[in-house]
Amino acid sequence: MESPVRKRFLRMAVLCGVLLVAVYFARQWPKDQTVHYVLGDAAPRVEEMNARWAPGIAADGDWTREATFRYPPGKAPRVVTHEPRMPDGDYTVEIEIVAANDAHEKNEVVVRKHVVLAGEPTSIDLAESVPR
Repeated sequence: MESPVRKRFLRMAVLCGVLLVAVYFARQWPKDQTVHYVLGDAAPRVEEMNARWAPGIAADGDWTREATFRYPPGKAPRVVTHEPRMPDGDYTVEIEIVAANDAHEKNEVVVRKHVVLAGEPTSIDLAESVPR
């Protein structure tokens, strides 16, 4: 027959084991991330922005998240905020920016960035990348 102290100890050991496993896997669970795409003074030229996310540093096009932002001419905000639901970690983000120049011609550029998501707001500066 087991003693009450031994039973209590075994329950505590099992509970601690379960908690450790939960903490380990909790880091890999998706959560809301806050990403700021900073367009700055170039924002009035931006009419569309497409962001594609893939896990890892050198993603090969296996995009797990995509978002499209469209704005009437001259109405894009200086900072576009996006809240994808993804686990913390390293990601490659490919951002396609479509902008109009003074002659209303559309120009586009694709920017690839390495981003580390860690539960804190992340900013991606795109102001210099917006086509003229």
